[in-house]
Amino acid sequence: MAATPLFLSPALPSELLAWVTRNESYPTTLIICSSRAEFLSSLIQDVRSADTSTGTDDPETSDLQHLLLSSPLYQVAVARHIRLIFTPTVSHLRACLSVFDPADSKAPPPPPAASVYSVPPSRAAQRLPLLLVYGFLRQHRDTSEWSAQGINATAAVLVEAGRRCGFRALLVDAPTEMAGDGPETEEGDMHEGAGAGSGQSVLDEEVPVLSPSTVRAGGDRDDAVWTGRKVALGRVLGRWFRYREGDWKRQGAAGTLDDPHEDEKQKQASTSDI
Repeated sequence: MAATPLFLSPALPSELLAWVTRNESYPTTLIICSSRAEFLSSLIQDVRSADTSTGTDDPETSDLQHLLLSSPLYQVAVARHIRLIFTPTVSHLRACLSVFDPADSKAPPPPPAASVYSVPPSRAAQRLPLLLVYGFLRQHRDTSEWSAQGINATAAVLVEAGRRCGFRALLVDAPTEMAGDGPETEEGDMHEGAGAGSGQSVLDEEVPVLSPSTVRAGGDRDDAVWTGRKVALGRVLGRWFRYREGDWKRQGAAGTLDDPHEDEKQKQASTSDI
């Protein structure tokens, strides 16, 4: 049975890369929803801003900085086996996912383990490879695809690609400036198990059911207003993903993905959603 697709809480670019290098399983693929230059710029800005706050006594922050800046041998070795794809637009993302094939990867496989004296495979080695999309919501925002209709269309292609290739589909976005508690949730959405913070705020945000370009009062006027229904992002994504808080700064972050009962829970959530 395919692993349940997950929508993880927001992570900074540096947190995401550190987490992937600790927890990847070949042939993990990381799809960045931006151009290479834009992502590198945000990563550099992230590391520099963290470096200016090094005076803090937070050991987790200092460990994360050390991991990215020192380039230990295991990090360099693991990074060689991670496939990285950049998709600057929603159309590029959908096209990439619709033809996604692990065989097309140029990332080399890791060397085989010893067959005679090797120890039994660890739990980490038994994990499914990840099909991780970073910046999914940000790429849809402020476009004609910023609607339940557009988000569902892309999510369907992602989940199908993961199931077809035997990957675990994951969504992660960068933190936003949104804050505050949202309204009470309804049965079947993604808020179950979600804590307060930027992840919760994103799930509470409402989007139009249809594309904003299709239903507007005033036709083509610049001051036309949206007149259709809206729905919370938690309910839109809840049809495809289960929400989890990502423990981005700790060594055991991968453990948050392993829940023996999550497939049964997902079935119940999907049934109540429909």
